[in-house]
Amino acid sequence: MIILLLALIGALIVMAILSIGRLAFGRREPFVARKFARWFVGYFIFNYLLCLAILYISEPALTGPFGGWQWLLWPLVISSIGNLFSIARPLLGAMEEFSAVNQGRRSGRRNPIALPKEASRGAIAAGIFGLVVAGVIGLVVAGLIVVFTTWFDSNAKVLAAIPKITIEKPTTPLIPTDPNHIVLVSQSVASFKGQQVLGSNGQNLGSSYSLDPNSYTLQSINHHLYYVAPLSYNNIFINLSNSFTPGFVVVDAENPQAIPSLHTGGSDTIAYLPGALLNQDLIRHVYLSGYTYGRLVDPTLELDDSFHPYWTISLMQPTRGYIGDVLSQVLIVDAHTGDIKVYQPQNVPTWVDRVMPSDIVTQYLTWWGLYHAAPWFNPSGAGQQTPAGDPQLLYNNADQPVWLVPMTSSSSNDQSSTGVFLFDTHKNEAHFYPDAAGLGIGDNVQNTFQSTHANILRYNVDSFQLYQICGQPTWVGIYSSSSIFQDVGVLDAKNLNGGNVQFEPNLSAALNDYKQWLAQQGIPNDCGAVPATGTQQTVTGKVLRISAVQQGGNTIYYIQISGQNVIFTANLSLSPKLPLVQPGDTVTGTYLSTTGKAGATVDLKTFDDLSIKLGGTVTPTPSPGGGTPTVTPTVSPTP
Repeated sequence: MIILLLALIGALIVMAILSIGRLAFGRREPFVARKFARWFVGYFIFNYLLCLAILYISEPALTGPFGGWQWLLWPLVISSIGNLFSIARPLLGAMEEFSAVNQGRRSGRRNPIALPKEASRGAIAAGIFGLVVAGVIGLVVAGLIVVFTTWFDSNAKVLAAIPKITIEKPTTPLIPTDPNHIVLVSQSVASFKGQQVLGSNGQNLGSSYSLDPNSYTLQSINHHLYYVAPLSYNNIFINLSNSFTPGFVVVDAENPQAIPSLHTGGSDTIAYLPGALLNQDLIRHVYLSGYTYGRLVDPTLELDDSFHPYWTISLMQPTRGYIGDVLSQVLIVDAHTGDIKVYQPQNVPTWVDRVMPSDIVTQYLTWWGLYHAAPWFNPSGAGQQTPAGDPQLLYNNADQPVWLVPMTSSSSNDQSSTGVFLFDTHKNEAHFYPDAAGLGIGDNVQNTFQSTHANILRYNVDSFQLYQICGQPTWVGIYSSSSIFQDVGVLDAKNLNGGNVQFEPNLSAALNDYKQWLAQQGIPNDCGAVPATGTQQTVTGKVLRISAVQQGGNTIYYIQISGQNVIFTANLSLSPKLPLVQPGDTVTGTYLSTTGKAGATVDLKTFDDLSIKLGGTVTPTPSPGGGTPTVTPTVSPTP
């Protein structure tokens, strides 16, 4: 294993520093080769074992300042203290004393082990020199590296420029969302559903394995969104007695009614897991395989399109001293066999959804918000922005994931966005949309969803995510009770009000309400945009039946027209005549032919009641005998 060689090199470096201190600054003490050899061998063995333990447990990344070897300061400090206080007895000396004790027992004489002698001048010199070197490197040099790579305006501007950001035009809207791939299952609901299916195969897997609620990963598989979570060991005894876990759980993220599936056995078993014991730990397995030259972060379980499990790991390397990590390579580990393949970020397979860690995205946008338009020393906070929350994984369609991050001003009193970032999940590129400024964010969105009068059973707002729906930034919220999906809410992100929440049991009904609400408010609505193959048709006939219903606070009229095999729906915004329509009236309207099929409802795009004639002028006339004039309408017939 590579750590055997690294530990050997580390122990030699520590012993070289201690030896220089002992030989160069302990000259008053006569040099005795045998004594020096015992001291060197004893401390070398101690440092080798200590270095081996540090490498195995903490897995330090050998990159950045000093090539990442600053972890050697710990063995150096411990060995230096041992020399100062004579804590560590040379290994050969201990063996000689043990032999003397045995000889005394055989002769019948009491010959106890001698107490440790005072530390020699050379050992003390080695200890002092080792602490000085550790202090200079660990405090002085490391501190200067931090100062000269992160302090002052020039360094701040370099940090802000690490992410490759494109600022879109102020009129450029967010990328439209495909409403067929909106996430309707929150992570907590997915966890509840996954736990239910754990015992479905009759093997009582729950007695030995569990599903971590935080391990559910949203991803696209075969153009559909799912949550995936691995089975993990219940305790260390199960871990020690098994070389793999049985498999993983898949939960549909688009359909709350879909039944989760449990994948176990065969190639679905998982041999390496984050946090497992010894060499079963995923990161340790990769580290011991020779990937020591970068930080191994964000292990994510992803399935390819054939539902085979892989771990993706991002290998990061710093660019500004100890910070400024950039994505160097992507490691894809077969979760079943442990085989590792290395990819450049631009060459990862298409089924991999993300390789840019969310915490790196947050760090990048924090630097950008603080420094790209403001100086490094800026007590007032003027011109600064900050991420309004953690990045959310957004799928505008099932094959285009991005990290979505609303930005807000540095003021704690600001409750709206200054714009929205869409950060590429595969590379260091982001687009900033100033057109999305003024959106409600954070707790305000949560409270608005919670306060809607339609939520009479007071369901919890489990999660909410920002989409671009009907041409408008839109929050979609998921309501649940005891981690069970109940309802969905749709809310215009620029008009946070409990009365504006379109609250329905399913997404299609909520989106229909939302479209009607946008029309009533006079907000541009492209939900009914004509498809490329659609044609506009005109319908004219007598009204057989008409009824008005309330949908999410909107008034919708359902109209049956003679000779038509569909029911037409019309929003009040189409015509003020709608409340006056009676059976027998002759009406006309237009609709899209692609939506008309027997038994369906069809949205009218225009509407008019030909039986109601409007026009002319209204002329006030005095009432008989004077006094307040009355208004008598005079209607001129239309041509």
